[in-house]
Amino acid sequence: MKKKYLNTLIALAVLAALWGAFAYVGRKKAGETAKSKTAPEQKILPVARGHITSFTLKPRDGKAITCIRQGKAWLITEPSKLAADSSTVDGFLNSLADASADEVVDEHPASLKEFGLDPPEETIDITTDAKPSDFTLQIGSATPTNQGLYAQVGGQERVIMLASYMKDSLEKSLFDLRDKRIVTLTSGQIEHIAVTSKKGSYTLVKNPEGVWDLMLPPPVRADRFTVEGLADELGSASMQSIVEEAKTNLGKYGFSNPTMTLHLSGLGGGQTLVVGKKQGGQYYAMNTALDPVFTVGSDFLSQFQKDASDLRSKDLFTFSTFEANKIIVDGPEGHRVFEQNKNKWTETAPESKVEPGAKVETLLDNLRGLSATSFPQKHDLAAYGLAKPAYTFQIQYGEQNKTQTVEISKAGDHVYARRSTDLAPSELSKDAFDGVEKALGAL
Repeated sequence: MKKKYLNTLIALAVLAALWGAFAYVGRKKAGETAKSKTAPEQKILPVARGHITSFTLKPRDGKAITCIRQGKAWLITEPSKLAADSSTVDGFLNSLADASADEVVDEHPASLKEFGLDPPEETIDITTDAKPSDFTLQIGSATPTNQGLYAQVGGQERVIMLASYMKDSLEKSLFDLRDKRIVTLTSGQIEHIAVTSKKGSYTLVKNPEGVWDLMLPPPVRADRFTVEGLADELGSASMQSIVEEAKTNLGKYGFSNPTMTLHLSGLGGGQTLVVGKKQGGQYYAMNTALDPVFTVGSDFLSQFQKDASDLRSKDLFTFSTFEANKIIVDGPEGHRVFEQNKNKWTETAPESKVEPGAKVETLLDNLRGLSATSFPQKHDLAAYGLAKPAYTFQIQYGEQNKTQTVEISKAGDHVYARRSTDLAPSELSKDAFDGVEKALGAL
Protein backbone atom coordinates (compact mmCIF):
# COMPACT_ATOMS: atom_id res chain seq x y z
CA MET A 1 0.00 0.00 0.00
CA LYS A 2 1.28 3.43 -0.89
CA LYS A 3 2.29 5.65 1.97
CA LYS A 4 -0.07 8.49 1.01
CA TYR A 5 -3.12 6.15 1.14
CA LEU A 6 -1.99 4.82 4.53
CA ASN A 7 -1.77 8.34 5.93
CA THR A 8 -5.26 9.09 4.60
CA LEU A 9 -6.74 6.02 6.29
CA ILE A 10 -5.07 6.90 9.59
CA ALA A 11 -6.43 10.44 9.38
CA LEU A 12 -9.96 9.17 8.74
CA ALA A 13 -9.73 6.79 11.72
CA VAL A 14 -8.61 9.59 14.03
CA LEU A 15 -11.41 11.83 12.75
CA ALA A 16 -13.97 9.09 13.36
CA ALA A 17 -12.69 8.57 16.89
CA LEU A 18 -12.87 12.29 17.65
CA TRP A 19 -16.39 12.50 16.21
CA GLY A 20 -17.50 9.62 18.41
CA ALA A 21 -16.00 11.27 21.49
CA PHE A 22 -17.71 14.56 20.75
CA ALA A 23 -21.01 12.81 20.15
CA TYR A 24 -20.74 10.91 23.47
CA VAL A 25 -19.93 14.07 25.42
CA GLY A 26 -22.77 15.89 23.70
CA ARG A 27 -25.25 13.16 24.55
CA LYS A 28 -24.04 13.08 28.16
CA LYS A 29 -24.43 16.82 28.59
CA ALA A 30 -27.85 16.78 26.97
CA GLY A 31 -28.90 14.00 29.31
CA GLU A 32 -27.64 15.89 32.34
CA THR A 33 -29.48 19.02 31.19
CA ALA A 34 -32.69 17.09 30.71
CA LYS A 35 -32.26 15.43 34.07
CA SER A 36 -31.77 18.77 35.82
CA LYS A 37 -34.87 20.19 34.15
CA THR A 38 -37.07 17.31 35.24
CA ALA A 39 -35.60 17.02 38.74
CA PRO A 40 -38.28 17.84 41.33
CA GLU A 41 -37.97 21.10 43.25
CA GLN A 42 -37.05 20.71 46.89
CA LYS A 43 -39.92 21.41 49.26
CA ILE A 44 -39.37 24.05 51.93
CA LEU A 45 -41.12 22.17 54.74
CA PRO A 46 -38.74 19.42 55.94
CA VAL A 47 -41.52 17.14 57.29
CA ALA A 48 -44.82 15.77 55.98
CA ARG A 49 -47.83 17.90 56.88
CA GLY A 50 -49.30 15.07 58.96
CA HIS A 51 -46.54 15.65 61.54
CA ILE A 52 -47.56 19.26 62.18
CA THR A 53 -49.06 19.62 65.66
CA SER A 54 -49.43 23.41 65.84
CA PHE A 55 -48.70 26.59 63.94
CA THR A 56 -48.54 30.28 64.80
CA LEU A 57 -48.98 33.13 62.34
CA LYS A 58 -47.32 36.39 63.41
CA PRO A 59 -48.25 39.29 61.14
CA ARG A 60 -46.08 42.41 61.14
CA ASP A 61 -49.10 44.37 62.33
CA GLY A 62 -51.69 42.60 64.45
CA LYS A 63 -52.02 39.83 66.97
CA ALA A 64 -50.46 36.41 66.62
CA ILE A 65 -52.80 33.49 65.84
CA THR A 66 -52.06 30.02 67.17
CA CYS A 67 -53.79 26.80 66.10
CA ILE A 68 -53.21 23.42 67.70
CA ARG A 69 -54.25 19.97 66.53
CA GLN A 70 -56.64 18.03 68.74
CA GLY A 71 -57.14 14.59 67.28
CA LYS A 72 -58.40 15.18 63.75
CA ALA A 73 -59.70 18.67 64.51
CA TRP A 74 -57.98 22.04 64.90
CA LEU A 75 -58.54 24.62 67.62
CA ILE A 76 -57.55 28.28 67.71
CA THR A 77 -56.01 29.05 71.11
CA GLU A 78 -54.68 32.58 70.53
CA PRO A 79 -55.70 35.40 70.58
CA SER A 80 -58.85 33.68 71.90
CA LYS A 81 -60.19 30.15 72.08
CA LEU A 82 -62.25 29.42 68.98
CA ALA A 83 -63.18 26.47 66.81
CA ALA A 84 -61.19 26.47 63.56
CA ASP A 85 -62.47 26.12 60.01
CA SER A 86 -61.08 22.71 59.08
CA SER A 87 -61.21 23.31 55.31
CA THR A 88 -59.27 26.58 55.60
CA VAL A 89 -56.67 25.04 57.92
CA ASP A 90 -56.29 22.06 55.57
CA GLY A 91 -55.82 24.42 52.63
CA PHE A 92 -53.19 26.43 54.52
CA LEU A 93 -51.24 23.31 55.57
CA ASN A 94 -51.40 21.84 52.06
CA SER A 95 -50.02 25.09 50.62
CA LEU A 96 -47.23 25.14 53.19
CA ALA A 97 -46.36 21.49 52.51
CA ASP A 98 -46.29 22.11 48.73
CA ALA A 99 -44.28 25.35 48.93
CA SER A 100 -40.92 25.27 47.15
CA ALA A 101 -38.36 27.89 46.18
CA ASP A 102 -38.75 29.10 42.60
CA GLU A 103 -35.20 30.40 42.83
CA VAL A 104 -32.52 31.54 45.25
CA VAL A 105 -32.45 35.35 45.07
CA ASP A 106 -29.40 35.99 47.23
CA GLU A 107 -27.20 33.48 49.03
CA HIS A 108 -25.64 36.13 51.31
CA PRO A 109 -27.91 39.19 51.48
CA ALA A 110 -26.24 42.34 52.80
CA SER A 111 -29.59 43.65 54.02
CA LEU A 112 -32.98 42.02 54.49
CA LYS A 113 -34.89 45.29 54.40
CA GLU A 114 -34.94 45.47 50.60
CA PHE A 115 -36.77 42.12 50.60
CA GLY A 116 -39.37 43.14 53.21
CA LEU A 117 -37.82 40.69 55.67
CA ASP A 118 -36.56 43.12 58.31
CA PRO A 119 -39.02 42.80 59.89
CA PRO A 120 -40.95 40.19 57.87
CA GLU A 121 -44.52 40.85 56.83
CA GLU A 122 -45.47 37.52 58.40
CA THR A 123 -43.70 34.82 60.36
CA ILE A 124 -44.98 31.24 60.37
CA ASP A 125 -43.80 29.07 63.26
CA ILE A 126 -44.47 25.33 63.05
CA THR A 127 -44.12 22.63 65.70
CA THR A 128 -44.07 18.95 64.80
CA ASP A 129 -43.96 15.52 66.37
CA ALA A 130 -41.00 14.58 64.17
CA LYS A 131 -37.52 15.93 63.40
CA PRO A 132 -37.04 18.83 63.18
CA SER A 133 -39.44 19.60 66.00
CA ASP A 134 -39.88 23.20 64.86
CA PHE A 135 -39.70 25.15 61.64
CA THR A 136 -39.97 28.85 60.77
CA LEU A 137 -40.80 30.56 57.49
CA GLN A 138 -40.62 34.34 57.12
CA ILE A 139 -42.63 36.01 54.38
CA GLY A 140 -41.38 39.27 52.89
CA SER A 141 -42.61 41.64 50.22
CA ALA A 142 -43.56 40.91 46.62
CA THR A 143 -40.91 41.16 43.90
CA PRO A 144 -40.87 44.41 41.87
CA THR A 145 -42.73 42.67 39.02
CA ASN A 146 -45.18 40.92 41.41
CA GLN A 147 -44.13 37.61 39.89
CA GLY A 148 -42.96 36.21 43.20
CA LEU A 149 -42.70 36.61 46.94
CA TYR A 150 -39.49 36.99 48.94
CA ALA A 151 -39.05 34.57 51.85
CA GLN A 152 -36.47 33.17 54.22
CA VAL A 153 -36.41 29.85 56.05
CA GLY A 154 -35.41 30.04 59.72
CA GLY A 155 -31.76 29.09 60.27
CA GLN A 156 -30.82 29.82 56.64
CA GLU A 157 -29.09 32.99 55.42
CA ARG A 158 -30.27 32.92 51.84
CA VAL A 159 -33.32 34.74 50.49
CA ILE A 160 -35.57 32.68 48.22
CA MET A 161 -38.51 33.49 46.00
CA LEU A 162 -41.89 31.77 46.30
CA ALA A 163 -44.64 31.80 43.70
CA SER A 164 -46.78 34.94 43.96
CA TYR A 165 -49.99 32.97 44.64
CA MET A 166 -48.49 31.72 47.90
CA LYS A 167 -49.21 35.10 49.51
CA ASP A 168 -52.97 34.47 49.66
CA SER A 169 -52.39 30.81 50.54
CA LEU A 170 -50.13 31.48 53.54
CA GLU A 171 -51.26 34.83 54.93
CA LYS A 172 -54.44 34.15 56.90
CA SER A 173 -56.42 36.34 59.29
CA LEU A 174 -58.26 35.23 62.41
CA PHE A 175 -61.56 35.48 60.50
CA ASP A 176 -60.14 33.30 57.71
CA LEU A 177 -59.14 30.53 60.13
CA ARG A 178 -62.11 30.49 62.50
CA ASP A 179 -65.21 28.33 62.10
CA LYS A 180 -67.67 30.63 60.31
CA ARG A 181 -70.71 28.33 60.21
CA ILE A 182 -73.89 30.09 61.31
CA VAL A 183 -75.47 26.79 62.42
CA THR A 184 -73.67 24.05 64.34
CA LEU A 185 -75.97 21.26 63.09
CA THR A 186 -75.04 19.48 59.87
CA SER A 187 -77.62 19.21 57.12
CA GLY A 188 -78.05 15.50 57.92
CA GLN A 189 -78.80 16.22 61.58
CA ILE A 190 -81.58 18.74 60.90
CA GLU A 191 -85.04 17.20 61.32
CA HIS A 192 -87.20 20.23 62.15
CA ILE A 193 -87.20 23.67 60.53
CA ALA A 194 -89.66 26.36 61.68
CA VAL A 195 -89.39 29.69 59.85
CA THR A 196 -91.13 32.90 60.84
CA SER A 197 -90.64 36.09 58.83
CA LYS A 198 -92.49 39.25 57.92
CA LYS A 199 -93.55 37.46 54.72
CA GLY A 200 -95.08 34.41 56.41
CA SER A 201 -94.36 31.28 58.40
CA TYR A 202 -94.02 27.55 57.79
CA THR A 203 -92.78 24.41 59.54
CA LEU A 204 -91.02 21.43 57.99
CA VAL A 205 -90.63 18.12 59.83
CA LYS A 206 -88.81 14.95 58.77
CA ASN A 207 -91.14 12.04 59.53
CA PRO A 208 -90.02 8.59 60.80
CA GLU A 209 -89.68 7.36 57.21
CA GLY A 210 -87.14 10.11 56.53
CA VAL A 211 -89.57 12.05 54.32
CA TRP A 212 -90.09 15.79 54.81
CA ASP A 213 -93.63 16.97 55.62
CA LEU A 214 -94.95 20.52 55.43
CA MET A 215 -97.15 21.15 58.47
CA LEU A 216 -99.89 23.41 57.06
CA PRO A 217 -102.06 21.89 58.78
CA PRO A 218 -102.86 19.25 57.72
CA PRO A 219 -99.43 17.74 57.11
CA VAL A 220 -98.66 17.37 53.39
CA ARG A 221 -95.69 16.03 51.49
CA ALA A 222 -92.93 18.61 51.04
CA ASP A 223 -90.82 18.80 47.91
CA ARG A 224 -87.77 16.72 48.74
CA PHE A 225 -85.22 18.62 46.66
CA THR A 226 -86.40 22.04 47.82
CA VAL A 227 -86.28 21.12 51.51
CA GLU A 228 -82.97 19.28 51.23
CA GLY A 229 -81.62 22.41 49.55
CA LEU A 230 -82.70 24.48 52.57
CA ALA A 231 -81.09 21.98 54.97
CA ASP A 232 -77.88 22.02 52.94
CA GLU A 233 -77.85 25.82 53.00
CA LEU A 234 -78.24 25.85 56.78
CA GLY A 235 -75.45 23.31 57.17
CA SER A 236 -73.00 25.21 54.96
CA ALA A 237 -73.90 28.92 55.26
CA SER A 238 -71.07 31.11 56.56
CA MET A 239 -70.79 34.35 58.46
CA GLN A 240 -69.90 37.29 56.25
CA SER A 241 -68.28 39.20 59.13
CA ILE A 242 -68.06 39.30 62.93
CA VAL A 243 -69.75 42.33 64.51
CA GLU A 244 -69.20 41.47 68.19
CA GLU A 245 -67.60 38.49 69.88
CA ALA A 246 -70.30 38.52 72.60
CA LYS A 247 -74.01 39.28 72.48
CA THR A 248 -74.44 42.70 74.12
CA ASN A 249 -76.83 45.58 73.44
CA LEU A 250 -78.80 43.41 71.03
CA GLY A 251 -81.54 45.97 70.45
CA LYS A 252 -79.41 48.01 68.07
CA TYR A 253 -79.18 45.05 65.68
CA GLY A 254 -82.95 44.69 65.29
CA PHE A 255 -83.23 41.39 67.15
CA SER A 256 -86.23 42.61 69.20
CA ASN A 257 -88.24 42.86 65.96
CA PRO A 258 -86.42 40.32 63.77
CA THR A 259 -86.67 40.09 60.01
CA MET A 260 -86.63 36.31 60.28
CA THR A 261 -86.40 33.65 62.98
CA LEU A 262 -85.46 30.03 62.32
CA HIS A 263 -85.95 27.34 64.99
CA LEU A 264 -83.90 24.24 64.19
CA SER A 265 -83.64 20.89 65.93
CA GLY A 266 -82.41 17.39 65.27
CA LEU A 267 -79.91 14.78 66.43
CA GLY A 268 -77.46 17.48 67.55
CA GLY A 269 -79.96 19.36 69.73
CA GLY A 270 -81.85 22.57 69.09
CA GLN A 271 -80.91 26.17 68.32
CA THR A 272 -82.48 29.38 67.10
CA LEU A 273 -81.10 31.62 64.39
CA VAL A 274 -82.34 35.22 64.56
CA VAL A 275 -81.87 37.62 61.64
CA GLY A 276 -82.13 41.30 62.57
CA LYS A 277 -82.12 44.49 60.55
CA LYS A 278 -80.35 45.14 57.28
CA GLN A 279 -76.99 46.87 57.15
CA GLY A 280 -75.86 47.63 53.61
CA GLY A 281 -76.16 44.43 51.59
CA GLN A 282 -76.11 42.22 54.69
CA TYR A 283 -78.21 41.44 57.77
CA TYR A 284 -77.22 41.25 61.42
CA ALA A 285 -77.71 37.76 62.86
CA MET A 286 -77.10 35.64 65.93
CA ASN A 287 -77.50 32.00 66.94
CA THR A 288 -78.40 30.84 70.46
CA ALA A 289 -75.71 28.14 70.12
CA LEU A 290 -72.94 30.61 69.22
CA ASP A 291 -71.30 33.55 71.02
CA PRO A 292 -70.84 36.30 68.41
CA VAL A 293 -73.12 38.70 66.59
CA PHE A 294 -72.36 38.31 62.89
CA THR A 295 -73.74 39.16 59.46
CA VAL A 296 -75.30 37.05 56.71
CA GLY A 297 -75.89 37.90 53.07
CA SER A 298 -79.28 39.01 51.78
CA ASP A 299 -79.37 35.94 49.54
CA PHE A 300 -79.60 33.77 52.66
CA LEU A 301 -82.95 35.34 53.57
CA SER A 302 -84.36 35.06 50.06
CA GLN A 303 -83.86 31.29 50.10
CA PHE A 304 -86.06 30.90 53.20
CA GLN A 305 -88.77 33.46 52.38
CA LYS A 306 -91.09 31.00 50.66
CA ASP A 307 -94.80 30.39 50.30
CA ALA A 308 -96.28 27.04 51.29
CA SER A 309 -96.95 26.29 47.61
CA ASP A 310 -93.21 26.63 46.93
CA LEU A 311 -92.49 23.92 49.49
CA ARG A 312 -95.22 21.37 48.69
CA SER A 313 -94.43 18.35 46.59
CA LYS A 314 -96.13 18.84 43.23
CA ASP A 315 -95.54 15.35 41.84
CA LEU A 316 -98.44 12.98 42.49
CA PHE A 317 -96.27 9.94 41.79
CA THR A 318 -92.56 9.68 42.61
CA PHE A 319 -91.73 6.14 41.45
CA SER A 320 -89.22 5.45 38.69
CA THR A 321 -91.04 4.20 35.61
CA PHE A 322 -88.42 1.53 34.84
CA GLU A 323 -89.07 -0.01 38.30
CA ALA A 324 -92.84 -0.36 37.85
CA ASN A 325 -94.05 -3.97 37.74
CA LYS A 326 -97.80 -3.70 38.38
CA ILE A 327 -100.57 -1.21 37.59
CA ILE A 328 -104.03 -1.43 39.18
CA VAL A 329 -106.73 0.87 37.78
CA ASP A 330 -110.23 1.38 39.11
CA GLY A 331 -112.26 3.71 36.94
CA PRO A 332 -115.39 4.15 34.83
CA GLU A 333 -114.38 1.10 32.76
CA GLY A 334 -114.09 -1.08 35.86
CA HIS A 335 -111.18 -2.84 37.52
CA ARG A 336 -108.07 -3.50 35.42
CA VAL A 337 -104.70 -4.98 36.35
CA PHE A 338 -101.49 -4.94 34.32
CA GLU A 339 -98.45 -6.95 35.39
CA GLN A 340 -94.90 -7.21 34.08
CA ASN A 341 -93.02 -10.49 33.95
CA LYS A 342 -89.66 -10.87 32.23
CA ASN A 343 -90.03 -7.48 30.55
CA LYS A 344 -93.42 -8.40 29.08
CA TRP A 345 -96.65 -6.68 30.11
CA THR A 346 -99.87 -8.66 30.46
CA GLU A 347 -103.34 -7.52 31.43
CA THR A 348 -104.44 -10.02 34.06
CA ALA A 349 -107.88 -8.57 34.93
CA PRO A 350 -110.64 -8.51 33.92
CA GLU A 351 -109.17 -10.81 31.24
CA SER A 352 -105.73 -12.12 30.39
CA LYS A 353 -104.02 -10.73 27.31
CA VAL A 354 -100.57 -9.55 26.33
CA GLU A 355 -100.24 -5.77 26.04
CA PRO A 356 -97.75 -3.90 23.82
CA GLY A 357 -94.95 -2.74 26.12
CA ALA A 358 -94.71 0.68 24.43
CA LYS A 359 -98.38 1.42 25.20
CA VAL A 360 -98.00 0.46 28.87
CA GLU A 361 -94.88 2.64 29.10
CA THR A 362 -96.84 5.54 27.65
CA LEU A 363 -99.43 5.14 30.42
CA LEU A 364 -96.68 5.00 33.05
CA ASP A 365 -94.99 8.11 31.63
CA ASN A 366 -98.28 10.03 31.71
CA LEU A 367 -99.03 8.95 35.27
CA ARG A 368 -95.51 9.77 36.46
CA GLY A 369 -95.77 13.18 34.80
CA LEU A 370 -98.89 14.25 36.73
CA SER A 371 -98.01 17.39 38.66
CA ALA A 372 -100.04 19.87 40.69
CA THR A 373 -100.63 23.25 39.08
CA SER A 374 -102.21 24.71 42.24
CA PHE A 375 -103.42 23.77 45.71
CA PRO A 376 -107.03 24.52 46.73
CA GLN A 377 -107.42 26.41 50.00
CA LYS A 378 -110.27 24.19 51.22
CA HIS A 379 -109.48 20.65 52.24
CA ASP A 380 -113.02 19.22 51.87
CA LEU A 381 -112.44 16.20 49.64
CA ALA A 382 -116.13 15.88 48.77
CA ALA A 383 -116.11 19.38 47.27
CA TYR A 384 -113.52 18.20 44.73
CA GLY A 385 -115.09 14.82 43.98
CA LEU A 386 -112.41 12.97 45.92
CA ALA A 387 -114.69 11.48 48.58
CA LYS A 388 -115.68 9.01 45.82
CA PRO A 389 -112.94 9.40 43.20
CA ALA A 390 -113.65 8.59 39.57
CA TYR A 391 -110.21 7.00 39.17
CA THR A 392 -107.79 5.24 41.47
CA PHE A 393 -104.35 4.34 40.15
CA GLN A 394 -102.09 2.08 42.20
CA ILE A 395 -98.51 1.49 41.07
CA GLN A 396 -96.38 -1.31 42.46
CA TYR A 397 -92.63 -0.92 41.91
CA GLY A 398 -89.15 -2.00 42.97
CA GLU A 399 -87.77 -5.24 44.37
CA GLN A 400 -89.67 -4.67 47.63
CA ASN A 401 -92.96 -4.10 45.78
CA LYS A 402 -93.61 -0.67 47.24
CA THR A 403 -96.87 0.97 46.24
CA GLN A 404 -98.13 4.47 45.51
CA THR A 405 -101.83 5.22 45.09
CA VAL A 406 -103.39 8.34 43.54
CA GLU A 407 -107.09 9.23 43.37
CA ILE A 408 -108.39 11.52 40.60
CA SER A 409 -111.77 13.15 39.90
CA LYS A 410 -113.23 15.77 37.59
CA ALA A 411 -115.36 18.66 38.83
CA GLY A 412 -116.65 20.73 35.94
CA ASP A 413 -113.67 21.86 33.89
CA HIS A 414 -111.24 21.11 36.71
CA VAL A 415 -109.30 17.98 37.60
CA TYR A 416 -108.38 17.29 41.22
CA ALA A 417 -106.19 14.58 42.70
CA ARG A 418 -104.42 13.45 45.81
CA ARG A 419 -102.10 10.68 46.83
CA SER A 420 -103.89 8.33 49.21
CA THR A 421 -101.58 9.40 52.05
CA ASP A 422 -102.30 13.14 51.51
CA LEU A 423 -105.07 14.85 53.44
CA ALA A 424 -105.20 17.85 51.09
CA PRO A 425 -106.03 17.86 47.37
CA SER A 426 -104.17 19.23 44.36
CA GLU A 427 -105.42 20.61 41.08
CA LEU A 428 -104.03 19.09 37.88
CA SER A 429 -103.76 20.32 34.35
CA LYS A 430 -106.78 19.05 32.35
CA ASP A 431 -104.51 18.36 29.37
CA ALA A 432 -102.22 16.22 31.50
CA PHE A 433 -105.09 14.01 32.66
CA ASP A 434 -106.46 13.81 29.12
CA GLY A 435 -103.12 12.19 28.24
CA VAL A 436 -103.63 9.59 30.99
CA GLU A 437 -107.14 8.74 29.78
CA LYS A 438 -105.94 8.51 26.18
CA ALA A 439 -103.08 6.19 27.12
CA LEU A 440 -105.41 4.00 29.22
CA GLY A 441 -107.93 3.83 26.39
CA ALA A 442 -105.24 2.59 24.02
CA LEU A 443 -104.80 -0.56 26.12
